[in-house]
Amino acid sequence: MFRVAIQIKELISSNVTSAIEAASNPAKMLTMLQREIEESIISLTGERTRVTQAKRRAEASLTQQELKEADWADKAKTAMEHGREDLARQALLAREECRQAIAQLNADIKGADANLAEIDAAVRELEAKREETRLQAKAQMAADYAASGGSTVGGGGSRAEAHLNRIATLEQRAQFAIEDEIPARTSASVDREIDEMRRASAIEAELAALRATSAPAKKAGGKKG
Repeated sequence: MFRVAIQIKELISSNVTSAIEAASNPAKMLTMLQREIEESIISLTGERTRVTQAKRRAEASLTQQELKEADWADKAKTAMEHGREDLARQALLAREECRQAIAQLNADIKGADANLAEIDAAVRELEAKREETRLQAKAQMAADYAASGGSTVGGGGSRAEAHLNRIATLEQRAQFAIEDEIPARTSASVDREIDEMRRASAIEAELAALRATSAPAKKAGGKKG
């Protein structure tokens, strides 16, 4: 997606009028530019399908994790009521894992929505640029035909090709940009350990609360027996 986004930004921001003036064969240059735009639209359409499918999978997983979260909470309560604090602790740990998964899935879904909005906006801009280029190519061909007295205009397109060949370098530039944007993760282990401590404290507090609520039930059961 990053490579495609850079290429699309290049195409959308391209100044067609200036390109025509600089090209030795404007009609050929415009035709090539139109093809580049159409290929980018096709790439974006495929990317949109991929993002949509990933979002649907995330939504299905989110539903499952939410059901699991509620189930583990019930199991922890049941275990505590039967005096199995060890099982209750494990159930609460499992519930916390579900909550972490839910948070990540919600973030993934939000990110997918943002990507879809960005893709749709880019496609609209590219469609407008494609129509602009198509009309200019048509007008240029008509002008060339009239200027040549009705014969096909020849001539090399080396300058036009050089103008468009720069697009071929986008993939390499994109790779460099990706490498530059890789975040440092030197503090990841520290952050993870602190999160584990917080989870453990929260679980111990909840276990204490469960002990308090289950103690009267145990005493009542003992008197009854």
